[in-house]
Amino acid sequence: MNCQTLLIDEAPAVRLQGPAGDTVTVLLRGAQVISWVDASGTERLYCSPKSPLKGPQAVRGGVPVIFPQFSERGPLMRHGWARMRDWTLLPMEAAAPEPRMSLQLHNAVEADPLWPHACVCTLTVSLLPEGLRLALAVQNTGSTALTFHAALHTYFAVGDVTQTVLGGVLPHGAALTLQDPIDQVFETVAGPLQLRSPRGALHLTHKGFRDVVVWNPGPDAVLGDLPAGGWRDFVCVEPAAVAQPVALAPGTGWEGVTVISYNRDLSTPDR
Repeated sequence: MNCQTLLIDEAPAVRLQGPAGDTVTVLLRGAQVISWVDASGTERLYCSPKSPLKGPQAVRGGVPVIFPQFSERGPLMRHGWARMRDWTLLPMEAAAPEPRMSLQLHNAVEADPLWPHACVCTLTVSLLPEGLRLALAVQNTGSTALTFHAALHTYFAVGDVTQTVLGGVLPHGAALTLQDPIDQVFETVAGPLQLRSPRGALHLTHKGFRDVVVWNPGPDAVLGDLPAGGWRDFVCVEPAAVAQPVALAPGTGWEGVTVISYNRDLSTPDR
């Protein structure tokens, strides 16, 4: 396992390399994955070249951690504060079965008067054979119950979103075409999902997360941190806990996990 700390455009980051040459790069700010290059050298995530990694705004691309609020569904800043704060890299586990790293964020009761709860968030990023695993854990370390939304807002590099389809979110096996702008929460989706694009096919599974959010702004949206035509290069498919917030009593925890796999026969269902 090869792990190095580095600066990318003045932003502190950590890069983990697997035995097959695959790499995953994570910013300390927000514990945001900004790159996942598979063993063939293919970049699987999209990160906007117009979005500064050092901030102060949130980075457009990769996998932002959405917590404790999704979008504007509450009084906090859009998508919550977890993606804006600095996380701490935990010591590496030498005996881990796969190359992985964990980053942690401690929130104090007084950190935000609009969300006065103590908790610890941990994001664990693992390189699997022909895949990537992301696990977000939340522990209520305070004395009061808390509720939250959570999502891993994954920007997949697809080459051309208008030639991309997503299976697994619509009933009766129908495929979702992505030729039009979309911003939709699909509630209670068990998965797995199949994402087919000009960049290849991906198999997506999740647990802990009940919902799936799909987003692409389309050609008419004007976003200052997205280049002209950049909308075509990605689609966001994110495992989420949105429709029904997660509730944690003091001393309890929750975990949401997603696994992204490639080089897999998508015609064969999971057993």
